[in-house]
Amino acid sequence: MTQTEADPVLPRYLRDVAPEVLAVPAPPIPALEEPYGVRVVDPSGPDTELITGWMQLPHLVTAWEQAWPSDKWRKHLEAQLATGYSRPLIVSFKDKPLAYLEFYRAAQDVIARKYDAHPSDLGIHAAIADTAVVNRGFAPRVLPRMIAGLFELDPQCQRVMFDPDVRNTGARRLCEFIGCKFLGEHDLPYKRMALYALERDTHSGKR
Repeated sequence: MTQTEADPVLPRYLRDVAPEVLAVPAPPIPALEEPYGVRVVDPSGPDTELITGWMQLPHLVTAWEQAWPSDKWRKHLEAQLATGYSRPLIVSFKDKPLAYLEFYRAAQDVIARKYDAHPSDLGIHAAIADTAVVNRGFAPRVLPRMIAGLFELDPQCQRVMFDPDVRNTGARRLCEFIGCKFLGEHDLPYKRMALYALERDTHSGKR
């Protein structure tokens, strides 16, 4: 997601969409049962520095390409919270922060130009920071629970979208494991993505 200084703070956010698309409420925030937890990021506190540090980790530099300075991350987080487009979140285990998530409205995102988007579609970006739990089953355990919560809290949402880089084999395997439908490879300004959709009627995850 490389940006230049001339880019807007939220380069993926589509502002020139139909009013009924922009009128959809912000993504809901499902709860997680202990020992897991999820909360909205507070850009004015230590969360900004925490996420900034995470995004300097080699595996996330490769997957996200957002190794930005903290002031840029703060603006990015604040901009998400100022719109109904996206919500930045931190996931924890036994109160230890482990991962950064973004829930977003896919019909307000650049991926909407690559498939037949519905206004209430949701999308997820996920970054597991703690290398001790990467490829250790954390995502397959937690992600289906969160998706089940999204479907429960937003009855109008019929699908959840994922758009990993085509080279991100781990993310692609996860999408396939949880039952996503592959919608092909597509070019975005900053990457070539593998687009996946998880339909409500095929989702079997339990919270």
